[in-house]
Amino acid sequence: MKRIWLLALIAVLGMAQAQKTVSLVWSGAITGPTSDVGAPYGAALEDYCKYANEQKLVPGYTLNCVIRDDQYQNPNAQRILEEALDKSKPVIYLGYSTGAMLQLKQLVNEIKLVTLPASAHIGLIDPPNTYMFLPTSSYSEQIVALLEYISKQNKGAKVALVVNPSPFGRAPVEDARKAAAQLGLNIVDVQEVGGNNLDNTALLKRLEGAGVEYIVHQNVAGPVANILKDAKKLGLDKKIQQLGAVYTGGNDLIRLAGEAAEGFLWASSYYLYDEDAPGIKLQKEISKKYGRPDAIAQSHNYTAGMLAASIAVEAMKRSVQRYGRIDKETVYNAIVSMNGPNAFKPGFAVSTKAGIEIDFTKSEQTGGEGLRVLQVKSGRFVSVTEPFISNLFRKVHGK
Repeated sequence: MKRIWLLALIAVLGMAQAQKTVSLVWSGAITGPTSDVGAPYGAALEDYCKYANEQKLVPGYTLNCVIRDDQYQNPNAQRILEEALDKSKPVIYLGYSTGAMLQLKQLVNEIKLVTLPASAHIGLIDPPNTYMFLPTSSYSEQIVALLEYISKQNKGAKVALVVNPSPFGRAPVEDARKAAAQLGLNIVDVQEVGGNNLDNTALLKRLEGAGVEYIVHQNVAGPVANILKDAKKLGLDKKIQQLGAVYTGGNDLIRLAGEAAEGFLWASSYYLYDEDAPGIKLQKEISKKYGRPDAIAQSHNYTAGMLAASIAVEAMKRSVQRYGRIDKETVYNAIVSMNGPNAFKPGFAVSTKAGIEIDFTKSEQTGGEGLRVLQVKSGRFVSVTEPFISNLFRKVHGK
């Protein structure tokens, strides 16, 4: 009996020794500017990592997930990554802000570290680039798609862009101007608005005086909600149509803006919390398992974090299956082979191709290219288009 027990103990110890640890790192705005995106996004990464370890999604490996608050400060983001490179030696980096990612782009390419940023700035994957990958459509494509939508409703319309005062906010402006010229739209103003603008009366009056019929936002939900509420107070909600890219909308916007969100148009690549999609079912299961409040669990930013984490974990899983090991090289090879019959289908993002959701190659570094235009109707977002890609964006961006 003692011998059997001893053999069992040796077997357990052998399994424990065989289990290796592999690291990934993320830092983002859990607090500070844009934290209404960063807090649920980071929560999703943390939760998915716990789930992956419990379910042993990466055979033979335990995930060490380094989740840090950089407070939307570029120096903090750089320091956190450099410390992780020295100590935990991550095989994949899940970045966050546009400014920090632009600053770190050269570094991650030099050290050949696959990076999946929360930022969808198209410049991150413009040449020279090898190791940054966007999980879904870029900000530029989303804004161009919204301008195409406006053009179909009202040719020659006057449009204002209202953007976050940061590289994130300014990311799509150049492509938007080029697209507007192609579409015959008139961009009459570009204004920068941050979270501290609690009274937007002067801004809205100025845009009304300029004859603006549409405001297109590149921001996070908080500043957009304030503008929507002020527009409603001024009676401009029926006169000026407002639209926004991915981080402006979702349940976060409805929660913050209330009735003032009614009619808002939103470009997003993600399934909604109330849709019957495999990823959303898993999101509900995981958020409940780890006790997340509804404001976090139902946020599309939590969905975005789930998608990024699922891609990272899948790349590591495929590294083990194909190469028998996980390192920066095998993770890169796993990512760029996620295409065709080997495309990844986690069920968090919409697609224009049947059965294909995340589709990366060495030259195509946007994974899920599909997006939809959705609108708030009776207090909830509903899709007003089928999933599509913007061919005009590809024409005007031209890189």
